[in-house]
Amino acid sequence: MNGTYIQDLIRVVAEIRRRRGEGDGESFLSAKQIQKADFIPITPAADRPVTAIDGSNATVYSTPFFNLIVCRGAMPGYQDQKRSSLRLTSWRIFRIGEGQDEDYIELYSDYFGRAPDAGLETGNTLAAEAAFRDTIEYGLAVIAARESKPGTLLLLDGALYAEHSSHTAILEEIKGICRERGLLLAAVTKNAGATWDGVHPIVPAAMRAAGELGIRPPWYLRIEEGYVACLHPRAERAFLVTLPHGYSEEEVAAVFSALASYAGDGRVVGYPYPLMDAHRQAVIRSDQVHRIRHDIIAGCSTQSINYDGYEEILGDYHDELNRY
Repeated sequence: MNGTYIQDLIRVVAEIRRRRGEGDGESFLSAKQIQKADFIPITPAADRPVTAIDGSNATVYSTPFFNLIVCRGAMPGYQDQKRSSLRLTSWRIFRIGEGQDEDYIELYSDYFGRAPDAGLETGNTLAAEAAFRDTIEYGLAVIAARESKPGTLLLLDGALYAEHSSHTAILEEIKGICRERGLLLAAVTKNAGATWDGVHPIVPAAMRAAGELGIRPPWYLRIEEGYVACLHPRAERAFLVTLPHGYSEEEVAAVFSALASYAGDGRVVGYPYPLMDAHRQAVIRSDQVHRIRHDIIAGCSTQSINYDGYEEILGDYHDELNRY
C-alpha cells in the first residue's frame, strides 16, 4: 500500500481522535459552569400531534454546462403514535450551473408566490443544491403551519436557521404563522457542528457529562446554540434541538415532551420517529435516479434527439471507463 496513502489515513484518524475528546464531560461542565440541575428531566406525553418535514436531493447527471439534480420533500403527520397523513411532493429536476437562477425563481415562485430576494451563488454547487431542497422543505412547512390543527408540533430536520438568505423571511413567516395559530415549532439536527471549546463537539460532551453526573435520560440542557436533548432511557446519542426565541418554559417542556413520546422506535431509539419517517419517504434511491435518466432519454426521443445527440450533452465517459 502506498506510503503517502498510509500517512493520509494516520492524519485523518488523528483528527477524529482530537475532535472526539474522550472523557471531556467534566471539562465541559467546568468550562460552561453547568450544574446537575441544568439538565431538565422530560416527561413524555403521547397526545400531541406531530407533523415532520424532510427533503432529499440526488445528482442525476453532471455535464460541462450544468449538473442536473432531482429533489423531493415529504411531510408525514402523526397522532397518538400513528401516522395520520402523508404528503409527498413530486420529483423536481433542476439545473445547477447554467440556468440555475431561472429554475430557482420558478420553484420559489411555485411555493411562495414571488421571486426570491437573493439569487444562488455561482460556482457553489453544494449551496445551490441545498437551496433547492430547502425551498421545498420550507414550502411544505408553510403549508403545514397553515393547515395543522392548533397544538401540533411542527418538526423540521436541521436547524431553525436559514442557510440561504432568500429563506430568511420565509422562516420568519413560518414562525409567525405557528405563533398565530398556536402551533409549536422545533428543528432537530442529526450531526451538529457546534463545539464547546472550538474543537470538541458539544452534543456528545453533554451526553458524557450527564452520564458522569448520574442523570438518566430523557433530559434536555439549554446551551447557547439551543438545546441538547437525550430523548429516551435507552438512547445512546443526544441531538441538538433549536426552538424559536421567546418560548416560555412551559412551551419548551411541551416540545421535548412531544419529542420524547415519539423517540421509542426500536430501529432508531432516541430519534423522533416522525422525522425518520419523513427521511425514508423523501430519500431518492439510486434506482429512482436511473428511472429519471431513462425518462430524460425517452423525452429526447420525442424531440428527434437520437442517442448520439443525448450523449453529446449528458453522456459521462466515466461510465464507459468504469465498465473495464
